[in-house]
Amino acid sequence: MDDLDARAAKIRLLCTDIDGVLTDGGLRYGGGASHTKVFHVRDGAAIKWLQRAGIPVAFISGLASPATDHRAQDLGVEDCFAGHLDKKPVLDELCARHGLTYDQVAHLGDDLADLPLLRRVGLACCPADAAEEVRAACQWTVPVPGGRGVLRAVAERILKAQGRWDETVSRYEV
Repeated sequence: MDDLDARAAKIRLLCTDIDGVLTDGGLRYGGGASHTKVFHVRDGAAIKWLQRAGIPVAFISGLASPATDHRAQDLGVEDCFAGHLDKKPVLDELCARHGLTYDQVAHLGDDLADLPLLRRVGLACCPADAAEEVRAACQWTVPVPGGRGVLRAVAERILKAQGRWDETVSRYEV
């Protein structure tokens, strides 16, 4: 088992940024005051896999957004922190709530606001198009850009490292 898989085997909570990770970072404005976002369906499926495996997912985003809140609700993500530019207190709250240490947490981020988390957690991941400083702080730069299924790749790695991938796949066999 390599170092990345050893780190993934310990994960009991996956935290993720939203904009630039679960979306491509674009915000679409129309005639109304709110914006819309596009989320990749594979990330949603992967969140459900993790939840079924007993690994909760938390959204930690600097931008308050009804679209983020709605996506969290659709996926049953109970820990949704939108509008939190200072993310470390959120990480501390999540660790306390779930009874975890930093090394049992993975974080998926793409920009500078994610650095305080990425430098503390047991598994730091980012999409291929993350900021240079973020890529330098991560153990794994996933070869997928933000908004294109990057969380799905991280979830698969975690589930494989924990010996739970076959169980996940078997749900889809006839």
